[in-house]
Order: sequence, then structure tokens, then C-alpha cells
Amino acid sequence: MLKVSQPWMFIAPTLATCVGLMAASAHGVRSGAFLPNLVAIVLGGAGFLLLTRGSWASHRWAERGLPVFACLAIAATLASPGIEGVHRWWSLGPVRVNASAAFLPWLFLGILSRGTWNPRLAWGLVVIAQGLHVIQPDAAQATALALAAVPLLVGGHFVNRRAGLFIAVLLLSLAAVTWTRKDPLDALDHVERILVLIAARGAPFVFVAGVAAVGLFLPGVFAARSHDPRTARMGASFILYFAMVSGATFVGNFPVPVFGAGAGPVLGWWAMVTVLRVHGPAPRE
Repeated sequence: MLKVSQPWMFIAPTLATCVGLMAASAHGVRSGAFLPNLVAIVLGGAGFLLLTRGSWASHRWAERGLPVFACLAIAATLASPGIEGVHRWWSLGPVRVNASAAFLPWLFLGILSRGTWNPRLAWGLVVIAQGLHVIQPDAAQATALALAAVPLLVGGHFVNRRAGLFIAVLLLSLAAVTWTRKDPLDALDHVERILVLIAARGAPFVFVAGVAAVGLFLPGVFAARSHDPRTARMGASFILYFAMVSGATFVGNFPVPVFGAGAGPVLGWWAMVTVLRVHGPAPRE
């Protein structure tokens, strides 16, 4: 199980953001574009510490409320003006937060809960969120959610096998539909093309970026190696989710999480790490 004292959990997102910031600044992007990342690192880390210290029983409110909040947060984007018909963000003054990237991982709290949530209701929220991705549209988040759900839908640990197969096919089908939706947004150098800017800075930047990337995936890798099947499957979900949202940037104009400017993916990384921590092999009662 993850330990709060492991310093790389705080170093990894900070290092990734700093690498992106320096590469973007060298290409004329103002440093202030990365301020939301730094704020999200502080807020996400504070939330992690709040929910992982003390008895988890004292934080049951989070397990009950955060999955619902995540679904409502994604739905709220549809009420925003959007950009060229695309609705993925909360607008907070001059800052836009990708709601799905920031809050979707909290849906897994309901799925992993030990009795707090009815499995049908928990998975129902996931299906609703996937439908919202089709409407937004957001093919990257839709595909990441579908892939991350697969390890939790097979094996019978979180839902019976027949229902799990049906939900997996439904989520993957909705993700496929999302890729057919028109997405006219252009790529921004400091958001979607940040890996290109990092590569342009040479081998030292690429090496440090690689170290940061490894750090970002370590929580999922450690969890996937657990002897507890629930934790191992959630670790696999962590890896699949962030591998997909990272890889999507190579096939479409989607943001590079943590390295690119944007608070949403940073908050989402902390959310997923928190879920891993509180639902380790030994319940924190």
C-alpha cells in the first residue's frame, strides 16, 4: 500500500510541471500559463493529506459524496459556453479547468467502496459520465475511462462477470462513438504539444522528463504489484487511465497531463493517487 511519507508523490508532479514550464518558456510561452498547475499541486496534495491521515471511517463522507460530485462536475460543463461547440471545462475567471480530467477519478471511490455504495449505482455513475463524454465530446477521457474500467469489470471482484462484460462493452462502444464526434480545436504548444517542446530542448530535458513520467506512474505500478487483487486491479486501472490520456496527444489535439499547462490533469492525478491510498489491501478503519 502507498505510504504518505514517500516524497516522490509530491516531487513527481512538481518536476513534470517544471520541465514543461521551462521548455514552454524557452519557446516564448509566458510562465503564468503554468500557475494553475502549481496551485493544483498544492490543492491536490492538501486533499491527499486530508483524506489519507487518520481513520478512513472519519472520511466516509468523501466516499459517499465525491463520486456524485464528479458526475455533476462533468455534467456542469454542458452549461458552459464552450469553445467551437466543445464543452469540457469549468471557467473560473481567466482559468479553464477540464472537469473530467480533474474529477473523474473520484468515480472509482464508489466502485471500490466496501459497502458504502451499491455496485449498480456506482457503475451507473460511470456510464452516465461516459455518456457526457460523448456529448462534450472528449474522446481522450472517454477512452481512458473505458480502458481503466476494464480491470475492475473482469474477475468478479467489483461486479458479477456477466454485468461486467456488458458494462465494459457499453463503455468501449460509447468511447468509439466519441471519436466520431467533430472536435475542431487546435493544439496549443504549451498544452497539447508540450512534449515536442521538451524534445526540442535536447537530451537533458528529455531525460528529466522521463524521470518525472516514471514518478507519475509509480503509484499505479506499486499498486498493480500488490498481492491483494482489488488493489492490483486498481493499480492496473491507474496505469491504463494515465497511459491513455498521455498517449491520446499523439493521435489528437488532447492535453498532455501534468507536463502541459492546465490544473485539471494535476488534480486528477492526485485524486487517483488518493483513491489508491485509501483503498489499499488493508481497509483503513
